Amino acid sequence: MWPLLAEIGFGGLGLAVLAMAAGAAAQVAIGMGLNLFTVPLLALINPVFVPGPVLMHSFLLSIAASIRLRRDIQFREVGVSVLGLLAGTALAGIALARVFGVLIVLAVAITTLGAHLPLTHATIFAASAASGTMGTIAGVHGPPIALVYQRSSPARIRAALLPFFAVASPISLAALALVGLFGWRELCASVLLSPGLVAGYLAAPLLMRLLTPAAVRAAILAISAASGVALIVKS
Repeated sequence: MWPLLAEIGFGGLGLAVLAMAAGAAAQVAIGMGLNLFTVPLLALINPVFVPGPVLMHSFLLSIAASIRLRRDIQFREVGVSVLGLLAGTALAGIALARVFGVLIVLAVAITTLGAHLPLTHATIFAASAASGTMGTIAGVHGPPIALVYQRSSPARIRAALLPFFAVASPISLAALALVGLFGWRELCASVLLSPGLVAGYLAAPLLMRLLTPAAVRAAILAISAASGVALIVKS
């Protein structure tokens, strides 16, 4: 761990911890956003931080938040979303990356105009399958499933998305480990980022009190649109 710390430097580590704290607070308060907020900054500080350590912290954060929100979780809906996630992961193909990016941007534009998807088990399954495909292609799980829940209360959005990420993140981590992209070096980087995770988790309740339902929905649409554009550019 010490050689890695020397490579990153205390200044770089401080910035990385701050980025993780901000992303973690947003993830718990909104239900999503850790990857979008932290990955660009962490990649600039040191590539070792992405994607494995971010996914590791997304998993830990989602588990901790899900335990706190356990009374609000609709376990049947989570079960449907996990089935969709597994189906989408199995069907993932690189040729679909740009298509999904375009669809996400279009979905945000349409919902901004007032249209919305009904919240049913069918739409949850379909959105989760899209999330599984996008997560396998580009590490972006949140936007499809978040768009389905966007008109729900902030508490329900968090109770739906955070358990979903608790399942999605280890699937992605396992895939990274299988191809040699998550090992001892990335595990050490995850440990170095852990103070930011704790700080963000503790700060999240204050952010939750400040965010109105309209602000949470706006954040979901903004994060989803940015993720879709990034996916188009990346592909």
